[in-house]
Amino acid sequence: PSYFFTSDNTSFDLFSLACTSITLASGRFHRLFSSEADGLSCNRLMHALLGYGGPTLVVIRSKDISKKCASGLFGAYTGFPWDRESGDFYGNSDCFLFRLGPDPMGVYRPKGKGGENESNFMFFNPEARSKGYDQLAWGIGFGGTAQEPRLYIDEMLDGSTARDKDLTFQDGPLLSNNDESNSYCSFEVEGIEAFGVGSSQVIEDALNAREEHRIEAQKKIKRAMKGAKAAFLEDMQSGLVGGKVFKHRDEVVGRDGGCDMDRSDESEK
Repeated sequence: PSYFFTSDNTSFDLFSLACTSITLASGRFHRLFSSEADGLSCNRLMHALLGYGGPTLVVIRSKDISKKCASGLFGAYTGFPWDRESGDFYGNSDCFLFRLGPDPMGVYRPKGKGGENESNFMFFNPEARSKGYDQLAWGIGFGGTAQEPRLYIDEMLDGSTARDKDLTFQDGPLLSNNDESNSYCSFEVEGIEAFGVGSSQVIEDALNAREEHRIEAQKKIKRAMKGAKAAFLEDMQSGLVGGKVFKHRDEVVGRDGGCDMDRSDESEK
């Protein structure tokens, strides 16, 4: 089920999307994430996508926050799996951007000229990956650069942007811009949905890949915790931890070899 596409009033949008790709025309839509059901959280969206091994469709409903760009329904499709967290772009030419409304539909496919930044299809860069030090945009992006993506879903959902042009995809607005001097719109995400698309077998395999990715991630966490615990025990046995923990005590010892706390204890006795 979808909160964006219902049989009573938006079936035309689904038909329009189906015309853009054989995968969308002949396959199923399996909902991976919905802000209506799962909460308006980019972190939850990223968790739903990470490791998914098949084609996906991300659809965004925005509301205007600048009074310069009208609200709209738009998004991106990629046939490439969300298989890693990275500050670098990846993906392939199956990726494209689209606008569903309220203006006439627009589809912006890769330019395919092979120049600089023209293969910047998609990136998945949570702040936790870089601990906030890479100075890149944190969240999900399509096209543009790692600093200024063509379509950008901010990890905090308070700085998302949609640009009219970049070097990867064909030019055209994702949102109606009332200010012709600006080539981008800042928007607030009102709702967002992500779907796995394709045949039943493709979706099943993609979901299995996501589960395997999550299991492997848990194994890495456990190994890291085990390693940290082993290192702590080794430091304890060597006396290193004890030396650090009680170093402050030595620093407050008086000339007579006593400690203020010790003296106060004695006086109380």
